[in-house]
Amino acid sequence: MSASCNQVPELHYSLGYDRHKAELCVAFLEGEQNNCCDCYILGTLVNKSGMTEAQTVLKKKAPHIIWEEALLFPLEEKELSEGMLTLTLRNCDRFSRHSIVGEIKLSLANAGEPFGAAHWEKLKTPEKEPDTGYGEVLLSISYLPAANRLLVVLIKAKNLHSKQLKELLGKDISVKVTLKHQSLKLKKKQTKRAKHKINPVWNEMIMFEVPHDLLRASSVELEMLSQYGGGQNHLLGKCSLSLHATGTERNHWEEMLRNPRKQIAMWHQLHM
Repeated sequence: MSASCNQVPELHYSLGYDRHKAELCVAFLEGEQNNCCDCYILGTLVNKSGMTEAQTVLKKKAPHIIWEEALLFPLEEKELSEGMLTLTLRNCDRFSRHSIVGEIKLSLANAGEPFGAAHWEKLKTPEKEPDTGYGEVLLSISYLPAANRLLVVLIKAKNLHSKQLKELLGKDISVKVTLKHQSLKLKKKQTKRAKHKINPVWNEMIMFEVPHDLLRASSVELEMLSQYGGGQNHLLGKCSLSLHATGTERNHWEEMLRNPRKQIAMWHQLHM
């Protein structure tokens, strides 16, 4: 089945539940889209225990895409009927700035038994885009195995103002970069202050020494800080790159691990 430019993008999926593993499985994932961008599927499960996310790998541009993998969500059987599952098809540009193509919301109470039937369903435009009020940051990361060095280049940020922070417009801004191993903070460094807070530019490299065997369990956290009276800092937003993150923050770390010595640049949404 193929999608024309006038058709609404569609998603193919099947739900399954493994009682022995207490796990919800979303399989047979296929997508049809019109603009042929790189894309992935993000699954979000919300129930009384909280929120769980899982996502597919990023697939290269094609009008018809098949993901040969399943999304798995730990879920107790007693909570099955109360769960709400959202499957979101997302596009990525070359800096991994992502946009939502559409989504499907599934109430597991109405999914029916037995699970396993496959469906094609038209994607719906979400009621609102994810909150981008905290802005975005562009940075590159690379790892040099021979020197055990992790290089983080803070390039620039944009749209850092928000309704809550109008009083901070025009203030200097810097980025605090913290290297962590698991939950332990190892080192922190800070960029120079940049003028023009809304769209600041740094083009500044920060270097950390990280043994190769610690890299997969490490993370880099960025905090966007605005300086105002008395030398105080105000947090404008943050992001954290690691294998335990989701979305572009995880994708960026994975790309770095797969491509030693290569600088990988991506945009990231800032959040609180």
